[in-house]
Amino acid sequence: MSAVCGAPSRCLTASTSSSMTGKAAVAQRAAFLPAHRAVQQRRGSLQIQSALSRQRKEETVQVLENLLQDSAVVVGLRYQGLTVKQLQDFRRALPAQSKMLVCKNTLMRVACDKVEGWSELKPATKGDNAWLFVNEEVIAESFKAYAAFEKKLLESVPKEERATARPIDVSGGVMDGKLMGYLEVKKLQSMPTKLELIATIARLINQVPTKVARGINQVPTKLAYGVKALADGDDNKEQLVSDVFPKPESA
Repeated sequence: MSAVCGAPSRCLTASTSSSMTGKAAVAQRAAFLPAHRAVQQRRGSLQIQSALSRQRKEETVQVLENLLQDSAVVVGLRYQGLTVKQLQDFRRALPAQSKMLVCKNTLMRVACDKVEGWSELKPATKGDNAWLFVNEEVIAESFKAYAAFEKKLLESVPKEERATARPIDVSGGVMDGKLMGYLEVKKLQSMPTKLELIATIARLINQVPTKVARGINQVPTKLAYGVKALADGDDNKEQLVSDVFPKPESA
């Protein structure tokens, strides 16, 4: 025994040292495994979150596409400085056919590219926007609600500043493929409804016979006389024509 190890104490020390090294390696590996598993779990969690995020983005774009297809006017509203309650109050004041949605500008640009007639809205996709989607049936009603909301917000602005203040400004809007600014959007509150336009057209059509009759009554007497004389068989037809339609004087 002593011949192999040299001394019993040295042999025991070497054996103990080797045993401790093995235990340390096992302990180190055991400590590493949970950390490794944690990293793998985090990676898996990030992948799931990324997939869910991508799915949510696609769903949001689809919602935006549907809203664009159903809208006649879309306007981006700057809502900085407004409280959640104020935005909720404005949303409740809108007609049922109008919708307001807050989303990322990148998603709005994707939707605008996918729906014909809305790419002109992309210059407005900057900053924080609450997007107002307005159906053709309620254009005036929706922007009257916007004007009333703005008026209420102006009550907290000093009187001397109200003329130029815009508590809920417009980043841009589109109607019939045309980009609009703040002043053009404000005018939409006086736009006639579809029913009002139909009534106006019907009234104009009903006025046509009266206007035609008035026009006939205003035909020159000389022309009327000439037509009657020709109908009665007057022999001197050339003279009648020259009386009704005299030749222009020579220069």
